[in-house]
This record gives sequence, C-alpha cells and structure tokens, in this order.
Amino acid sequence: MFDNYFEIFLADTLEGRKIHFNIRYQVYCEELGYEDPEQFPDKLEFDKWDPQNDHDANTQLFLVRLKHTGQWIGAMRLVHHTGTSLPLEEVSTLNHSIKHPSIEISRLCLIKEIRRPYIQNAYGINENKTEINNATSITKDFEHIKLFYSNPKVKSTIIWGLFNATTTYSKANNIKKWYLLSSKALIRVISRQGFKIEQVGSDCEHRGKRAPYRFDVNEISNHPIWDDFKQQYQLFSDLMRPTATFANQMTA
Repeated sequence: MFDNYFEIFLADTLEGRKIHFNIRYQVYCEELGYEDPEQFPDKLEFDKWDPQNDHDANTQLFLVRLKHTGQWIGAMRLVHHTGTSLPLEEVSTLNHSIKHPSIEISRLCLIKEIRRPYIQNAYGINENKTEINNATSITKDFEHIKLFYSNPKVKSTIIWGLFNATTTYSKANNIKKWYLLSSKALIRVISRQGFKIEQVGSDCEHRGKRAPYRFDVNEISNHPIWDDFKQQYQLFSDLMRPTATFANQMTA
C-alpha cells in the first residue's frame, strides 16, 4: 500500500525544511497545542536541534507526501548523538551511556486529516482488498486538499514507511541504535508489528506519560515487513520544481 500512495523525501534544502517546519506547526501548535504559536509567527515550528543550513549533518528532516494529490501530510526528524546528549534527555533519564552511533527519532507527526478516523474504507483498497486504479473515485475535496478517506491501517503504514526510510538512512550512515521518547500507545502499535523494543529509562511526564525506548538497527533492518517497501526515500532537491509550486502547497 505505501509505495502506491505515499512517498518520502529528505528535506535537504531550505524550501524542504520550511515545509517540514510548517507541518510541525500545524500539528504541534494549531492542532495539539503542545507549542505556543505566538513563538512562531512565520508558522514554522523549530528548535535548537534542527539543522541551521543545508550542510548541517547532525539532524535530518523527512517529509511524507500523498502521491495522488501532492499534499504534504507528515514529518519526522532524526537527531544524531554527537557525544553530548539527545533531545529526549532533556525530559527523561537514560539508564545507560550511549556508546554506539545512534540517532533519536523525534517530531514524528501526521496532519489531522490523516490522523482523523473515517468510517469509509480507503487509499485505493476496497473491502475485497482489491486496488482501485481510478484515483478520482477515491478522492474528495476537503478544504484546501484532496483527502483520501482513512483506513485504520493507514497511519501505521505511514509509520512503517518512515521507519523504512530511517533504516535506509541508518545503514548508509553506520547508525547502530535508534532512540524514541514515546507513549505506551505508539509502542503497542510498533510492538504488534513484531519489532523488538527496549525501554531504557523510567516513565516521565512530557505531554502525557512518556518513556525512552531503544531499537537495534540490525534487528529492524532484517524485519520481513520491508519486503513490501521497495521505494526508497528521495532528496527534496531532486524534485526540481519552481519555488512557487511548493510554497502554494504549504497550508496555513
């Protein structure tokens, strides 16, 4: 399902980063109220862990796009451990010192139109699990975007797509471990897929109850789920579209 309907980009330009930050603004400022929107008058949510320029390799930003509409629907950030600390260590305490090349997965978010549950089936899959080839038959205008009706598996499928991109990035950059500050609910979703997850610190209070978790990249990369994910992430810079095109796709 993922390869047919979604694609992932590494935001390696200023333009790509702005789209990434705008998605975060929509989710964390406007929808969830986790961040103060007055602190981000340009509607771009960012912090000290984000890259400052195209050459800052300590943090990588990713985007998810809906193929049929070109709508940017999700974001994820990977922060390298550079010998000091990870973002999650500002609110939680790890039970060990980080010794392996590691990254933290953070700012993993989907816009409300994707998170919101819908009754009708979707994303080109009917009740007989047969793909629908006519995209216009499964889209509907909704405010400023064409919105596919949601399926209970869609949100987790997007997460696996982002994890697949993280796996590819990790193998290319000798990353051995992932860290994630997460709620129990998300961890249950990940665990049900058969991924091995280790809690590596006590529960903490951060926008609800959270805890730090660790993943082993070798174990993740050998998971059979990736047999269904053939499409690799692309570079935003390779899109080669006019600036105005992407600016128009950013929703206020």
